Amino acid sequence: MDTHSSDYDVIVVGSGHAGCEAALAAARMGCRTVVFTLNLDSVALMPCNPSIGGPGKGHLVREIDALGGEMGTNTDATSVQIRQLNTSKGPAVQALRAQCDKRAYSLAMKETIESQECLDVKQAAVDDLIVETEEGSPSVCGVVTSTGARYRARTVILTTGTFLRGRIILGEQSYPGGRAGEFPADNLSASLARAGFTLGRLKTGTPPRVDGRTIDYALTQIQPGSETPLFFSWAAREAFRAGHMASPTAMSPVAQIGGPGRTSSAAWRDQMVCYGVQTNEETHSIIRANLDRAPMYNGGITSAGPRYCPSIETKIVRFADKSSHHLFLEPEGWHTREIYVQGANTSLPEDVQLGMLRSIPALRQCEIMRAGYAIEYDYLPGTQVFPSLESKPIRNLFLAGQVIGTTGYEEAGALGIMAGINAAQRALDRDAVVLRRDQAYIGVLIDDLVTREMDEPYRMHTSQAEFRLLLRQDNAEERLSGIGHDLGLVDDGRFAEVRRREQQIDDILTMLETTFLKPDERTNAALESVGAQRLTDGLRAGELLMRDGGSLSVLEQLGYVSADLVGEVSREIETRVRYAGYVSRQEQEVERLRRLEGRVIPEGINYLDIHGMRSESRERLDRVRPRTVGQAARVAGVAPSDVSILLVHLEREGYPARAG
Repeated sequence: MDTHSSDYDVIVVGSGHAGCEAALAAARMGCRTVVFTLNLDSVALMPCNPSIGGPGKGHLVREIDALGGEMGTNTDATSVQIRQLNTSKGPAVQALRAQCDKRAYSLAMKETIESQECLDVKQAAVDDLIVETEEGSPSVCGVVTSTGARYRARTVILTTGTFLRGRIILGEQSYPGGRAGEFPADNLSASLARAGFTLGRLKTGTPPRVDGRTIDYALTQIQPGSETPLFFSWAAREAFRAGHMASPTAMSPVAQIGGPGRTSSAAWRDQMVCYGVQTNEETHSIIRANLDRAPMYNGGITSAGPRYCPSIETKIVRFADKSSHHLFLEPEGWHTREIYVQGANTSLPEDVQLGMLRSIPALRQCEIMRAGYAIEYDYLPGTQVFPSLESKPIRNLFLAGQVIGTTGYEEAGALGIMAGINAAQRALDRDAVVLRRDQAYIGVLIDDLVTREMDEPYRMHTSQAEFRLLLRQDNAEERLSGIGHDLGLVDDGRFAEVRRREQQIDDILTMLETTFLKPDERTNAALESVGAQRLTDGLRAGELLMRDGGSLSVLEQLGYVSADLVGEVSREIETRVRYAGYVSRQEQEVERLRRLEGRVIPEGINYLDIHGMRSESRERLDRVRPRTVGQAARVAGVAPSDVSILLVHLEREGYPARAG
């Protein structure tokens, strides 16, 4: 059958976390968009841990939200527990992490995309791309489904996750699958290979899920949620302040943000409890005795998995000196008995999985409801895409998520919103939006993917961001909401409030520099009320925040600061003052590196003809095709001396220095 459908501006293939963000961004920017999914009941599914956030990952979610994306709002509407991590450390690495109701998250996101104007949702398998030649270059013009239906569009976004030639491995068993119970996308994988893409193989995995009724919770360590109201999204924070945030509960797993209902800060929500346990020598002995049955060690799996989320068998081998490893028992939702065993990713046979779990005292009587498994899948190394996420071999084709080598819902969502933005920009004949490394964790993520040749799935950590003190989760709106507003993804009211708060911050910082506090009784009484040391000499108000116990609350009591400051404003001011020296040094480094980022490399440059450069550097630069000299300096295997030779070559050939 060969049928024709109406044309679209943007086609999105896949409805996982990347696909949902991509489709919503494109549609909200006014583009007629369609998203294809293999199963309408699997939209935004959480096949691994139903959690969102953590260091680096939580920062990405706040940035998605600041740009006008949906992940943060959907998390706040469906979470069962939320906590702030790294509270004993500095502000750069503090991050939110929420455990969500797995089914509610998927249903809420499905409702969001189905109700979005300009967005169609279709259940169909995409088997092929429609590629035509435009201006001498191949360009994607649409897709073909497994039924032969053809859909044309100005741009196409692939967010295929683990479905490209996916293979599920569980002990001695192996069978095709994109996820447990779902068929892979073998034909699309073959289509991409024919189109000239280089394909690689990666691996990820899941742990077993156990029946919560079979756990002895008296032998676990309890991990409660936060007693303080915490939210990822602007919408939820503002609704809570206005008294219109109905928190998710067992009776209503999807909360109405901004609708009727009121939550008090004293008892702001019901939260489910997570639990901690530890492996032991018996656990490790069982795993070691069965390594010959482990696909990771008997040749059943040959591709690389995430380094920072290894299988339990890899932990036992790699860290043979450790007598125990932490595991976390996390609920999958209000209305399911399934408990996710975080930290126990495995592809061991099911009988071995049961034996290792039952070696842990709290799990002596446990029953497995779903066995853990590994999955291998095709991906396209990220060096085949530009920083805009448009593919290099085929114009107008954008890629996001695990298809270009990442792992994790948050990384997928971040890439998805940027692919959606830039596919829409192309469809609207506008310039691409590329975030810098000093501007956003999203910028770090994309820059790493397009400049570094990865041999394992990429996972975001705060350590990857060299300017992480500038990229705190609390200043995401300040950094990115202006971009979201310009794109039509952030509404006028929200952006006006962001700007108002930015002005508040500037005004208070000026006051802190120009106000002198005297050691009088009124000042000292305010200091003593918060447990701070009395003044014996006068000092600038800003210096007060550098002292133990000094805070804006003292200045509120003295009338220098309004008492109605929102928490984000207060934290931002205190952070800027206390870390001013570090922030200043990072800003100076940003300016130095920006000069390299501003030096654009011409697209047609022939790296193989640059004399004096090492052959390895020439080959790597020719393969990656960096956009700027700054990116060239970050390509693995390119020496600083070769970057200098590149700069000399650009000068000698008369290529102008211009802003990127």
